[in-house]
Amino acid sequence: MIKEAVMHVGKALGLSLALTLSGCASFTSDQVAPVSMPSMASYTNKPNVYVDFDFYQGEPQQASAVEMPGARDSLRPALQKTLNDSGLFGRITLDEFQKQPGDYTLRLKVYNHGANGGQLVMAAISGFSFGVIPAMATDQYTMTLEALDQQGASLHNISNHDEVNTWIGLIFIPLMVKTPTAAVNDTFTRQVNALLKQMVESQQLKYSALELRTPRA
Repeated sequence: MIKEAVMHVGKALGLSLALTLSGCASFTSDQVAPVSMPSMASYTNKPNVYVDFDFYQGEPQQASAVEMPGARDSLRPALQKTLNDSGLFGRITLDEFQKQPGDYTLRLKVYNHGANGGQLVMAAISGFSFGVIPAMATDQYTMTLEALDQQGASLHNISNHDEVNTWIGLIFIPLMVKTPTAAVNDTFTRQVNALLKQMVESQQLKYSALELRTPRA
């Protein structure tokens, strides 16, 4: 476990060095398309949810994956906004201590994985050549979402995958406005929305509809 953590830190330092010594630009792969959320305007009672969110560096569902609290916390505002904007839920909390009886639990996990040795070597070469030799590193993001009922029983479990490609080199200095942060936030939001739509359309969460009454004459 310690060895895995040291390796992840080494990778991060290597890429940070390359980014510092040259320009970079990040682009999303758009493997997960933007979706339109179903309208829940006709429901008075929407499910209340507690969202248990974690971010890992490593292969999905593997014990060797390392929790990255800093990455998780940096994405929490984007997650909160995406949940609020979806219009799918009543009360939403990301704080376990604010969870109330009757709330559903949504376990959202993000795994950043897939960078191979060749990409790291090329990033290092680009850095030590002061960006003259361009390089590209790919961050793969696998996201899983599991819905649990009020008793903790699993109702639905789904996942999707997307990528962010970061080009490193002097020729990318004019494109540095395309920051890694913007690319990751864009990919993250699309992935969350796609999973939320799938989950709601599975009809595992309970919604209570309005009673339509005919006005008196």
